[in-house]
Amino acid sequence: MRIPKYWAHGTYTFKDEEDTAFTSSCWRWSDQSMDEARQLADDKAKEIAIKLANQEQMNGYDYGRNPLREEVVQSIKNSQGSEIGLVTRNLYGALVLNASNAMFVDIDFPEKGDSLAGAVGKLFGSKPPPDPAQAYIQRVEQWSAQNPDWGIRLYRTFGGLRGLITNGVFDPTQESSLNILRGLQSDSLYIKLCRAQESFRARLTPKPWRCDAGKPPARWPFENAGQEQQYRQWQANYQRASSKYTVCRLIKQIGKDETHPDIAPILAAHDEMACAAGSLNLA
Repeated sequence: MRIPKYWAHGTYTFKDEEDTAFTSSCWRWSDQSMDEARQLADDKAKEIAIKLANQEQMNGYDYGRNPLREEVVQSIKNSQGSEIGLVTRNLYGALVLNASNAMFVDIDFPEKGDSLAGAVGKLFGSKPPPDPAQAYIQRVEQWSAQNPDWGIRLYRTFGGLRGLITNGVFDPTQESSLNILRGLQSDSLYIKLCRAQESFRARLTPKPWRCDAGKPPARWPFENAGQEQQYRQWQANYQRASSKYTVCRLIKQIGKDETHPDIAPILAAHDEMACAAGSLNLA
């Protein structure tokens, strides 16, 4: 899991021979110390400023290339005491479960306006079932029938399905693992993120805009105590608003009904935090 402990923000201004100023800033990280993170941030900011002054080509943005800058909220360990998961708070304030070897599968339905009925019709004939999600569930069942060694716990989410393979562990950087995600028609950006971040991910709490919680006023790590105080106030409001919703709802277990010892604590944390009992709306 590429989730560094320390983050620092660096800024550098470079002046060329004509005294024109070129300023850049960036974040860098370290698992060793805050001092190392600061040094790396300062060095990178200087490098970028000089490149700007020299009109050198910058590297293009690559989704998921850098580690995720997220606050660690909770560590999940297996029975041997090894860390196998981390709960973090993401860019927009929701909690996310990061798992080193528990394969979460993210299956998105077409966005509104993309003709969900049409997409389903292409998959399963011209007449879609009453619930469009059923077509995607059937696809998972078909994959399971062709791959009977695996057991999949399947959930309904606001915009699609979520799966968790319960009876095995996987390396998210290996092509064999990614091929399983592709075979289950998992979201392509999610697959790319899994490989780059060396972990599987599953959101545990609702997206703020789906529960009228508003946008977070800042992003971790905070610049000062005042900024953190504002953020924690927003966080408390978000927690109250999101408690009226749930992220996912269990549909069924498909295939083998077995749970690997290293999956059990991940599954327990996920279901406790992401699957509220009752009939709460998905968000």
